[in-house]
Amino acid sequence: MAATLKMVAEAANVSIRTAGRALSGSGPVKSEVAKRVLAAARELHYVPNAAARNLKQQASRIVGIISGKSFFNECGQRRVRMLEEALREVKHYTLLGGLPGSQEELNELLRSWTGIVEAVIFLAWPPGWNAERLSSLPIRFLFIDCELSGDGYDRIETDRTSGVAAAVTELIRAGRRRIVRVGMDGAVGRRAGFEQAVAAAGEITSGFIATEGLEFADGFTAGDAIIAFGADAVFFDTDRMALGFYRYASERGVTIPEKVAVAGFDDDAAGAFAIPALTTVAHPDAETVARAVEKILSPAEGAPELVVYPARLVRRESISS
Repeated sequence: MAATLKMVAEAANVSIRTAGRALSGSGPVKSEVAKRVLAAARELHYVPNAAARNLKQQASRIVGIISGKSFFNECGQRRVRMLEEALREVKHYTLLGGLPGSQEELNELLRSWTGIVEAVIFLAWPPGWNAERLSSLPIRFLFIDCELSGDGYDRIETDRTSGVAAAVTELIRAGRRRIVRVGMDGAVGRRAGFEQAVAAAGEITSGFIATEGLEFADGFTAGDAIIAFGADAVFFDTDRMALGFYRYASERGVTIPEKVAVAGFDDDAAGAFAIPALTTVAHPDAETVARAVEKILSPAEGAPELVVYPARLVRRESISS
């Protein structure tokens, strides 16, 4: 069994506090006492517990990042990379972890990180999980774009609704009158933004085509339903789906934007190089990351804070040539 500070203190016949001061040099200790403590530590092969010291001092300069399925797409990877780079600039480093399958497994992971990380940033949080169960852990938590019930933690969120509404409004301004949204019903912000823009426009025929996922294949598969609807404009929940529809349109002679105007969401790099370049909605990643780092570096004081940044419309040729 590894020697503990208590064992060193007992061997040197001093208190644990005195032994700790002697070994760390953090306080006044008589010379003969310090020599006795150091001799006991050498004899017992004592190794200081760095994790415990970091927990007490909150000075590990390591930030944990928990990501979910979004890590496997460009948008999620971009956000993780930007967080890593921004934290590195302020001499902090990152410990990456995937979101476990259950909250019990998550708590086990976080307990293993206790004393190692100063804070943990969540980029994913499953609906139904109870964030209050984290309160027993001596770690600071920050949630980014997570569907979190309650307001017990600092949160940074993207106003997706405004971004989607801006994209759909752009489709309407281009003269489109049969507009369909393609994606997943659980995307609350996207649904709200779509419905808001359609309602504000008045004489618009709109619809929704549900998909099993948000990937290229889902956009391609939705092509038949889009054409059957008679849509002259489509908003896709992701750029990946929009580009999947590009393949469908190319194979069937459906011209973009002449026959069907297209907009997506996420500002993936491929959209800018597609022909025609894809109109999209971009996440406020720069603002989100800057605020997250600022929050991590600042003292944990006051009530938890919710900061919301608007998404940004990126106009390109897929709506009007």
